[in-house]
Amino acid sequence: MSMPLSPTRLFVCTACGAVLPVGPELLGQKCRCGRCGKVSVVAEDSPRRPAASNEPIGFNCRVCDTRLAAAAKDVGRRAKCPDCGAITAVPSPQNPRPKNVPKAMHGQQYGLWGVDDAPSPAELAAKQPKFFPVYCRNCDTLMHALTKQIGKRLTCPDCGAKTVVKEPLKPKPKKSALVPDGQEYQLDAKHVPPKRLMPQFPPAQAVAREAEASVDPIRQERAERPKLPRIPIIQGVMPMLLRMPVVTWFFWLSAVGLIVGGFMLVVLSLHSIAAIPFFIAAGSGAVMGLCAMSAICLAVLTESSEGNNRLYNPPGAVFLDWMGDVFYLVISAALAMAPGWLLCQALRQELTIEYRAILMLVGWLFTFPLLLLSCLENGSPLEPFSHRVFGSVAKRPGHWLLLVVETVVLVGGTLATLGGLLSTSPAVALLIIPLCIASTLLYFRILGRFAWWLTESTAQAKNE
Repeated sequence: MSMPLSPTRLFVCTACGAVLPVGPELLGQKCRCGRCGKVSVVAEDSPRRPAASNEPIGFNCRVCDTRLAAAAKDVGRRAKCPDCGAITAVPSPQNPRPKNVPKAMHGQQYGLWGVDDAPSPAELAAKQPKFFPVYCRNCDTLMHALTKQIGKRLTCPDCGAKTVVKEPLKPKPKKSALVPDGQEYQLDAKHVPPKRLMPQFPPAQAVAREAEASVDPIRQERAERPKLPRIPIIQGVMPMLLRMPVVTWFFWLSAVGLIVGGFMLVVLSLHSIAAIPFFIAAGSGAVMGLCAMSAICLAVLTESSEGNNRLYNPPGAVFLDWMGDVFYLVISAALAMAPGWLLCQALRQELTIEYRAILMLVGWLFTFPLLLLSCLENGSPLEPFSHRVFGSVAKRPGHWLLLVVETVVLVGGTLATLGGLLSTSPAVALLIIPLCIASTLLYFRILGRFAWWLTESTAQAKNE
């Protein structure tokens, strides 16, 4: 029994050796070669020989799909899978499927030009169809049409609209860039050019006055080197605190402080669960106010240490930028309590509680500026010891003594005012918050001026 033939088979011409596909209906018939034109008879296929009895049969395991092989004589018997141990019956061999030959392989095939038979590129280009662009009247999609399609309608592949193909415009002839002979530009020998006007420059004094007027007064003020007063921590302290943006920050901090104080009064007046939201709001406002207060205080101290009478670089409006400044104040204030506490522990049997508080306050007022200026000198809140700042105590003891005295006077006046306000009504007692903010800003202004005083006096001593 012969196997079914493939729908397409290859036929080799006996004259030129060309390989041509033919269909099964042409087997045994005469066929003309598409290349050389010789007529030949297409030979029929010989019947397929039966497979040998020892030819292996390949099949897959029914469980794990492992590829197995068995002899032809074992068809119908059971085989055990070496991987999963499942039993699978050996199937009968299947006839091979005919190859799916594309339709392009039928009939005349492409060939290669001979060396002398190949046309020139100009001839090939002349034989190609001439397309010209056509734009859809609806969606402006670019299409191409032939000359024979002029007057017909093209269907847009995008929107489906019909567009009439019009005759393409003829290309305009390109003009030469060269000027024809006899049309060149000619110079008039009789023409006399006018006299060249000389520029008029204003006097140097007028130019200087205009330059001075165009300069920003704030920038000009900052560019000038500040002059050191005789006692900077007393003279020239208030100008920065009475200017923007320090005044704006003072009012905002006072408003936040009054709101927090109002919430705390509500918490103290309520003795139930209803006071918890007010307590949370007061705590959040206090944390935000502390961060903002730290930022503006360090900005005032830094600008004052340069001798400026105006805050040129105020803190930004980002809350996360303020949090870094809190560590400078918190760490310095916590470490400043250590000397006074140790001294009170050593003399606790000889001092009363009032004297211990006064001793710790004085020790804190002397140690806090040392630690804070050291942190700012080192650029890190974790480095509160600087040999330059601690060495200035031995070099300028009078400066430090004057700072401690002025700080004690400021703190004493603030505490006296606070005591007077606490004895009044609760509404008036809320003025304690703006008073504390103003005193804090004034203290950091004095501390900044003191740092400027130490720097200038030390540099002057080195120059001498």
